[in-house]
Amino acid sequence: MREPRPVVAALCGLAAALLLGACAPIGRQASDGGAVAPQAGAADAAQSTVDTPWGPLGPADRELIVKVRQAGLWEIPVGREAERRASRAATRRNLGEIARQHVRLDALDRAVAAKLNVPLPNQPTADQQSWMSEITGKSGNDYDRTAVARLRMAHGQIYPAIGAVRGSTRNTLVRAFSEQCETFVRTHMRLLEGTGFVTGDMLPDPPQATGAPPAGSPGQPYSPAPPATSLLGGGQ
Repeated sequence: MREPRPVVAALCGLAAALLLGACAPIGRQASDGGAVAPQAGAADAAQSTVDTPWGPLGPADRELIVKVRQAGLWEIPVGREAERRASRAATRRNLGEIARQHVRLDALDRAVAAKLNVPLPNQPTADQQSWMSEITGKSGNDYDRTAVARLRMAHGQIYPAIGAVRGSTRNTLVRAFSEQCETFVRTHMRLLEGTGFVTGDMLPDPPQATGAPPAGSPGQPYSPAPPATSLLGGGQ
């Protein structure tokens, strides 16, 4: 039997490599909880919906799980540091409590990610690291104000994302997890506001409203619309 020609052999090797690559996982969880680099085709896979024992798992579901983990990676150390360094007792108490609650939320998040095979980050983002450095570089009331500002803005941004996932997910595990997240984040916003440092410039921009009524003049009496029954001629 003749040996295969070099070109034919090379093509066969390439085909085998492509077939093996197609069978490789697109993204998985490492044993230490870290994210394993995805293979080729991850851009399409990131937008895909996969079946799980708890129902379909979509991109928004996976993104929420990652965002919650990412939040804990910087909010836990900030809260712990603030518990020691903040100038006001309320800031020390409330931010320390936020850190402790984030530890519990992070454990819930990692458990959900493991069940759904969602890879998680293990390091704060560049932006988060810059916020941590900014906070650490402050002292006195500026320290409290900066820590509260950064944390309140972050919580205000993730809160509507949690509600959107809760209202739309087809995955029962993610649905239950999003409810837990909403409770945690709502509590954290109250704790931050309880420090006395939260001001309007620390809040995200309000959502765009398309069906709001025109604004009335403050102090003017409110004139409610007539009951629906009277419009139909059935008023009493």
